[in-house]
Amino acid sequence: MNISRKLMKFGIAGLLAGAATSFAVADSTLDTERAEATKALVNDILRDADSRASFIADGSAVSVNVHGFVQNRWTYNDNDGDNTHGFSVARTRLIVSGDLYNWDYEISGQWDDGDSLTLKDAYVSTDLAGWGFRAGQFKTPFLREVLVSQADTLAIERSVVSNQFSQGRSQGVQFSRDLGFAAFTGAYTDGFNTANGAGVQNGYAVTGRLDVGVTDWMGVGVAASHNDLDTTDYNTWTADATLSLGGWDLTGAYVATVDDTNGDDWGTVWTASYQCTSKTQGFVQYENGHLEGVDTDLSIATVGVNYDVNDNVRWTTDFGYSFNGIDGGWDLGNSGWNATGVEGQTLVRTQLQVRF
Repeated sequence: MNISRKLMKFGIAGLLAGAATSFAVADSTLDTERAEATKALVNDILRDADSRASFIADGSAVSVNVHGFVQNRWTYNDNDGDNTHGFSVARTRLIVSGDLYNWDYEISGQWDDGDSLTLKDAYVSTDLAGWGFRAGQFKTPFLREVLVSQADTLAIERSVVSNQFSQGRSQGVQFSRDLGFAAFTGAYTDGFNTANGAGVQNGYAVTGRLDVGVTDWMGVGVAASHNDLDTTDYNTWTADATLSLGGWDLTGAYVATVDDTNGDDWGTVWTASYQCTSKTQGFVQYENGHLEGVDTDLSIATVGVNYDVNDNVRWTTDFGYSFNGIDGGWDLGNSGWNATGVEGQTLVRTQLQVRF
């Protein structure tokens, strides 16, 4: 909360002046020396208040903003007649952010359903000679779908393809530059998906992403990363495009790894959404992918609707169908899909998300 420096000074002065007046009425023998001493005390306190107000006045050196979101979900999965269903609090995210002496900071933690608190983001950032600089734990600039906040995804969960090829969060440093027609971001980190030290092999990753605004209604992005780890070395790249026309938003993305040891894997995700009303958005998504050594490719279609109850409450329902079996090598994450060799798996998800 910001407090005006003038209000602080006038408030303290008024309080002290009122006290001094009361004492004067109560004791008519108040001499000149005591009055001068009171005046000096008031001036000393005002000078001290003036120095302290600089930390909490408008444009203060430190600010704190607490926010986050909660996702309450019901899921139904039918896998060749074997169905599972139930409720869950899929995510509870708490975020603290603000300004810290001309630096920005963000710290966030998350409770997944049935799990303890896990640190997500923890970084500081600033501008250095026209370059954006970030240090700490954050999302590496790679897959666009992952860079979008989980609270702003089109479907209830990110695609299985993004789970498989995701950069996740890493610990390191990042530089970015806005070129006007394009934006570049590069990072040097411990490697993909090494948040909180998970899987760190004393190696490194170098990642770069370029986003270009072709027109006001079309944009493209490309990114590449080299992960040089003690036991695993691989290169991965991605390309994506977005198109917005009227109420339509179309996106397409392709991602692949180049691994001399394990072979080449790839995945693609296509989405289309339409803003039906000011509160209602319908969407469809198709994802397809291949893992080396797996006979059956991933093939999943999802159709759904988002309804904004208000600016902070969103209700989403989607229906998914798997045209092929889903191999256990795919990272299904919290999607609700089950690994199975049988085609025709169906998935129904409905979720109420509340931001605060």
